[in-house]
Amino acid sequence: MGLLRSKNLGSARDTCDIWFSKYVRLRDANHNGLCKCVTCNTIKPWNEMDCGHFQSRRYMSTRYEEKNAHAQCQKCNNYNSGEQYRHGIEIDFMYGEGSALELEKQSRNVRKYIKQELMELAQYYKQEAEAIAKEKVIQI
Repeated sequence: MGLLRSKNLGSARDTCDIWFSKYVRLRDANHNGLCKCVTCNTIKPWNEMDCGHFQSRRYMSTRYEEKNAHAQCQKCNNYNSGEQYRHGIEIDFMYGEGSALELEKQSRNVRKYIKQELMELAQYYKQEAEAIAKEKVIQI
């Protein structure tokens, strides 16, 4: 999946996105491989959920911030624009009051990755995802 020889910055970013998404959804899954949508509480298998970002992925400074991303059903993530308000409320509940505001501020910082950083980050999230899957006995 391009972990060792991504051709360019875009393919390295795509690979990193894939492994970060798997990591987040596996992290949020229970031992049966089921995730609960962070915004509507729908329960589905981890591989049928999206990795929903509170602050849009277009903001590179929070794109791979773990507190910014949670398992989210496709309806909420794609068709309801991520349910950002509800997502923010859940973030404050999970990580403490003001966490959503801090993520919003952080998202406005300029962050540029180089290809090597993205490849290393992808490798890290691949290892983390595989470790979680092994611990929870989930097939990836």
